[in-house]
Amino acid sequence: MAGHSLPGDSDDDFIRPSGPPASAFGRVVDGFNAVGGVLIFLVMLLVVADVLARNLLDLPIDGVSELVGASVIMIVFTQLASTLRHNRMARADLFIGPFTRRHPMAGHALGALFGLVGIFVCAVLVYASWPKLVDAWVTDEFMGVEGIFTAPMWPMRLCIVIGAALTLAQYLVLVIGDLRAAARGSAAGGPR
Repeated sequence: MAGHSLPGDSDDDFIRPSGPPASAFGRVVDGFNAVGGVLIFLVMLLVVADVLARNLLDLPIDGVSELVGASVIMIVFTQLASTLRHNRMARADLFIGPFTRRHPMAGHALGALFGLVGIFVCAVLVYASWPKLVDAWVTDEFMGVEGIFTAPMWPMRLCIVIGAALTLAQYLVLVIGDLRAAARGSAAGGPR
């Protein structure tokens, strides 16, 4: 039947269904995700307002392209940790799901290895972005053209640092869960 899957038909049935945040950390991650949702809505309003002003009044809104560009970066980083937390990160489920079901210890060890790579990448992002955040705050760095449109850069840089740090912490939670599951030889991982 269209829209229905047969039992045992899913490649991710070894993954626990995501539910409500089980911890304060989960609430922080999902709250930061909500900030990204609000940003999406605001960008949509801004683009619609610009299109209407441009076409009906021949008066485009200054800075829309700069704000949309910065907002896309902010949206990605505000939603990254939640995407990982709720099993929505792109990965090769075609391989890892069946492999983990057949070889739970090896599958979770592989999951832990992937998580360690994620921790490394996020640590590099935080390390590289922190000085840029401090510099943007101290020097009042802005985007745009003076006299026409300017906006501060620090909110975007702050979203990068916080988002990468939260994603690093979420990867750490996953690594711990995968290592525990590998030690038990269980096909189900630990808490997200």
